[in-house]
Amino acid sequence: MTVTMSTNILMDDNGVVLTGNNNIYSLLIDRGQNLVNQELVSSLNKALDMFDEQNHSKALVITGKGKFFSNGLDLDAVSNEMVEEFWKVLARILVMDCRTVAAINGHAFGAGLFLALACDYRVMRTQKGYLNWPEVNLGMPLSIGFAELTKAKVKSHHVLREGVLTGKRYNSTDALNAGLIDDECPIEDVLNRSFSLARKGFPESLKVINFNPDSFRRMKIELYNDAYHGLTTGKIDAFPTSRL
Repeated sequence: MTVTMSTNILMDDNGVVLTGNNNIYSLLIDRGQNLVNQELVSSLNKALDMFDEQNHSKALVITGKGKFFSNGLDLDAVSNEMVEEFWKVLARILVMDCRTVAAINGHAFGAGLFLALACDYRVMRTQKGYLNWPEVNLGMPLSIGFAELTKAKVKSHHVLREGVLTGKRYNSTDALNAGLIDDECPIEDVLNRSFSLARKGFPESLKVINFNPDSFRRMKIELYNDAYHGLTTGKIDAFPTSRL
């Protein structure tokens, strides 16, 4: 990745680093496999709190380091409470009041894939790295928060069936063809492409005359209402019920 992170470090907490560079903020997760556990969830919340305090125009790029964007839940430290707190982190990103981009530097399995799906756009490295729903291989249900987020961001019934029910691993080309990502490029270009895509979401870039962050956030809630509701109010052990 050729982009050099700005020295404007806003937060560095347990391997989660938030930096700013010309109103584009980078949230770097540098924790090995970047497994989702209580420590990571707490640090992500702190970073999002800090990002929320920054003035508009702004955008957020989320990335990892090394082989992993995130290798999913930390199964040695998982609990219902922790997963439900992680859902709320995903909900915050899903309806962020500005553009968000996932710069997928490596494997994004399970919770890592959901973190990428919560973003508005996804740029993935070529050659190495897979996207994957691992639940069928783990003998786990998808659970309402992850299921609703998946349905909100994956519009192809074929991809839903293939990805969730067979546990297919998507390389960058497969992911692009399936509509799971928006761009693929070599690893050295991932941050550059992601920053460029983030900057294109600035109101001045879009020539938006009266941008209102609160209205922008509300539009996202309206677009992704079922996912937002599932992530913010759902319970992991609740049996799915029809709305009809």
